[in-house]
Amino acid sequence: MDMDRQKPFNATKNEQRVPPDHVPPELWDAHIHLFPEKLMRAIYRYFSENYRWHLPFPADTAALIKHLREDGVKRAFVLAYVHKPGLSGQVNRWLASVAAEQPWLVPFGAAHPEDPDLKSVLSEALDRHHFAGIKLHCLVQQISADDERLFPIYEALVKRSRALVIHATNFPLPDPKHLGMSRLAHVLKRFPTLLVAVAHLGLNELPLTRELLQQYRGLYLDTAFVFQNNSCVPPHEEIIRLMMDFPGRILYGSDFPFILEQPANGIQRIMRFNLPPLFYHKLFYQNASDFLRKINITSQ
Repeated sequence: MDMDRQKPFNATKNEQRVPPDHVPPELWDAHIHLFPEKLMRAIYRYFSENYRWHLPFPADTAALIKHLREDGVKRAFVLAYVHKPGLSGQVNRWLASVAAEQPWLVPFGAAHPEDPDLKSVLSEALDRHHFAGIKLHCLVQQISADDERLFPIYEALVKRSRALVIHATNFPLPDPKHLGMSRLAHVLKRFPTLLVAVAHLGLNELPLTRELLQQYRGLYLDTAFVFQNNSCVPPHEEIIRLMMDFPGRILYGSDFPFILEQPANGIQRIMRFNLPPLFYHKLFYQNASDFLRKINITSQ
């Protein structure tokens, strides 16, 4: 039975709750980033110079992988993206080599709408490397989700039954020119069978996000960044209602290493909501596993 079709969880006084200091026994992270070291250092420098975000994690791939494993992450979605055309193939080939050595990592490749060889980029990522899908970052790439230049990417994903992970909302940084769930709504209307994971829970547009979850069975949300920074105080009560109403459609994601605190801090904040054990099982493991099963990628 598909859990996202069941009734939402309803709390009762006698229902078992998970202790706030409990560590998920099966932890999957559906939103992390790895890049070649030169590019990673450039991203770190950009965060520091433009946002005064001084990331506490090394830019070294091996060290970041070691950190995740020591934190108990059993499987992770690795999301690559590029800020300008012509880099996608190079980044994707690097990511494929990392995933070959670390089969617990699930790669989502980079693509830029102005890549001169976009069709070849998509074929190499999805057919040759068998990536789970493509990651788009509308803020970094300065493009709206409903820009027709992105349609070949959506078409390629639908054709191959692969997934899209997309940063399309005005959180944590606003950009009304390019971001907004209403733009993604246009995409879903045109490509209703597209499997999509929206980063950052669809903040700050939860009412529309809720409507889209009701309309499109292939729409998921991830929790990346939302609970990972003490300075960020999201609307907890509204978020809890959304998560409890759609228990099968929320993926745990950290946004590691582009966060200012340890991933465990975010996990503990979620655990302090004191929600039912079944919900946490789905959030930290089952939903991500089901997501991959929809694109015929199984557990390692």
